Amino acid sequence: MPAAVAAAVLVGAGGSALLFAPGRAVPPGFVLAANPNVGLGQPIAASLALLPMRVADPTGGLPWGMRVIRTTRGLACIQAGRVRDGSVGALGIGYAVKGDGLFHPFEAADAVSVDSCPTLTVNGSAFQPGAFEVVTNDGLPLAGENVYPNERVHCDLPHQEDWGVRCPQSDLREVAVGLLGPEAVSIRVNTPRRSFTVAPYGRFGAYLIVLSAPPHANTGLHGFQGRPAPGTPTLTVTFRDGSSCRLPATTRQQQCSPKGLDYARPKPLAGAHLKTRVHVTFSPRLNATGPLMVLGRDGHIAPPSQSPGPGLTIAFAATAAAPTVSSGYDVQIEPHASPGCSTPSMIVAQPTSQTIAVGQRVRITVPLDNSCEATYTGRVFFVGTAGTYGEARTSSSSEAGPLYEVIASGLSGPGSHPHTFGATVARFRIAVP
Repeated sequence: MPAAVAAAVLVGAGGSALLFAPGRAVPPGFVLAANPNVGLGQPIAASLALLPMRVADPTGGLPWGMRVIRTTRGLACIQAGRVRDGSVGALGIGYAVKGDGLFHPFEAADAVSVDSCPTLTVNGSAFQPGAFEVVTNDGLPLAGENVYPNERVHCDLPHQEDWGVRCPQSDLREVAVGLLGPEAVSIRVNTPRRSFTVAPYGRFGAYLIVLSAPPHANTGLHGFQGRPAPGTPTLTVTFRDGSSCRLPATTRQQQCSPKGLDYARPKPLAGAHLKTRVHVTFSPRLNATGPLMVLGRDGHIAPPSQSPGPGLTIAFAATAAAPTVSSGYDVQIEPHASPGCSTPSMIVAQPTSQTIAVGQRVRITVPLDNSCEATYTGRVFFVGTAGTYGEARTSSSSEAGPLYEVIASGLSGPGSHPHTFGATVARFRIAVP
């Protein structure tokens, strides 16, 4: 539906016709760092326009649309909802936004989160396949993961037990939204009553499909823990090479995997030219972020140190660039305690979370459990991932995922060894106090 027409559509709600005048924007739960080179980055303005596809709602009214928001730190974040005047947002109907009858646009930051944004490829595409899920017809559940719970729909969707009241069956929709990459050529939608085919859009292979929810979807825990209910539609994706996959997959062979996507794999790091000089200092009182991992002497994960307290500061010049969330530096230390001093067997700091250029000075802080007499040996290492960044990934490779998950799996996964994971760029030894 053309945007000019969509803006004037009257939507039936509660038996009356409402013109959805603009209301307040849906605020993000977590405010993104103002510095575009830190954390998840800032949304890139050129990516905020909606994709041209519009999808009709089963009962009429404003159409549905989507956009793919790129960030300055190499992420692609999907955002979908109802469309008015070229903006995507939520309708104030039913239990959403107090049923105020207004149109509430989504902010780009609503969609930027660590759990739902895949990594951009070299050619600016991404891979984030999504099966059907039940949402409310207001569109609010599709704003993104970075929305406070009290801003979400105030009735329970099939997979929730939060509000004590089920969302009415008539308010539910079955929606599939995702990115399949440039090699996806068709998507076959199979429902109990009919089947039809849609074409993915553009280099993202983007798709948005909206259906009425299956009967009785608002009873029980329909689709809870990823178990599709009887009658849930399925998607069969066909790629340019003739291969296909299914969403949701019921076997490993049916899983969708990236095709035609070129991820910027970190160059292998080896050789003396990658080594760097490191300066390590001890402080009895250091404001440091809690470590990524603390391994106790018994081999179990121990509670992290509390800040402020004793800690180490490791400073060095970067020998490899870390341009996105998929690459960075980290520090691993092993305490060697004197008699009567209790220390863990290993501490791994939080990885860097900023864009780093070759030669740039980097500081990483590591909190310690105590300041009793001990010697700490450690290493600075570089790590990168070429996989997707988000919980919808289908690869089982330890390369795929958030950087902190990559580090944790490399240090504690089967067959791993703390001295072989990541490329070591410096080693150090310090005695405290």
